[in-house]
Amino acid sequence: MPPLKALIVEDEAPARMELRYLLEPHRDVIQIVGEAASVPEARTLLNAIDYDVVFLDVSMPGESGMDLGLELKATRPEIKIVFVSAYEEHALEAFLAYAVDYLLKPVSRARIDETVRRLTGGPELSARDDDHAPLEWVPCEYNEQTIPIPVAEIVYIAAEKESIFVATKEGRLQTRFTMNELEARLPQDFLRTHRSFIVNTRFVRAIMPHFNGTYLLKMKDKAQSEVLVSRANVKKVKEVFHLS
Repeated sequence: MPPLKALIVEDEAPARMELRYLLEPHRDVIQIVGEAASVPEARTLLNAIDYDVVFLDVSMPGESGMDLGLELKATRPEIKIVFVSAYEEHALEAFLAYAVDYLLKPVSRARIDETVRRLTGGPELSARDDDHAPLEWVPCEYNEQTIPIPVAEIVYIAAEKESIFVATKEGRLQTRFTMNELEARLPQDFLRTHRSFIVNTRFVRAIMPHFNGTYLLKMKDKAQSEVLVSRANVKKVKEVFHLS
């Protein structure tokens, strides 16, 4: 297979250079054919060459990269889009534009390697690697769509009967991950407080004794949720929050 012809659309020259540098080890499968510093410049290049993939910065002066991404989705759906951004909040829009990936700056070598795998249909991570890879997003289901929830926006996770729910400040969505998988792959800010709850300690508003030696955590979400701490996990919670 010939290498994929790639276009980098990014208004800052150092960021374009960094992306070229990160993609260089993959030159056999991805060839950087063009660079554009604006959306109008990108359109000119897209009309001149049949690109296979566009690395597209979300925030640029004038027309945004998201505008171009949605335009390409409608007019050139064969082009694969990888959004690049310093901000997490555009991720949902990116996936609704059927982007192959959404990269957060600064982009790491490992993250670029995963993007190239997605673009080229390369081998998946081995089961052992994947089981331990830290999560940046938790995929959730809504109206037959997959919604990627940034880990930093998760307030808590709850198991109810056979379902696992991811709660943000705004509401809850269901995920296919198990509680054990999430516990193993979420960062250290997350704490298992009960067999049915994992909390993001950054969103704990208050800690209250409950009954029979248990505790309740009041969370910083619109619903003012209360999360149970089992007796077995009270000591761990006290250590995290430096309680006597």
